[in-house]
Amino acid sequence: MNQNKTLWIVLTVVWILAGVGSAFLALMSVFMFDAPGSESSPLTIALFVCMVVLPGFWFLSAGIPWLLRTRTFATWFFLLPVVDLAAIVALFAAIEQVCGGMLACK
Repeated sequence: MNQNKTLWIVLTVVWILAGVGSAFLALMSVFMFDAPGSESSPLTIALFVCMVVLPGFWFLSAGIPWLLRTRTFATWFFLLPVVDLAAIVALFAAIEQVCGGMLACK
């Protein structure tokens, strides 16, 4: 149990630092709409939403396991940001394939 608690503390610190770091990414994501026509691209809008909510996922996944630590499934909440990161990677790949890497694509 002691190793588990140490791992939880390390993951919590790393996740909080990742949340702070990804906040800069979220702030800069508004510049994806600088290209004319990008504000109407569904892929660009989805990518923007995923990037904006990413810091929240990091912070939630750092706190929720501690709130539910008596439950057996609490450790799985540490993987919450992986879902959003996978969506970001998939959207970047879709923009590259469908739009040729251009954010202004319909």
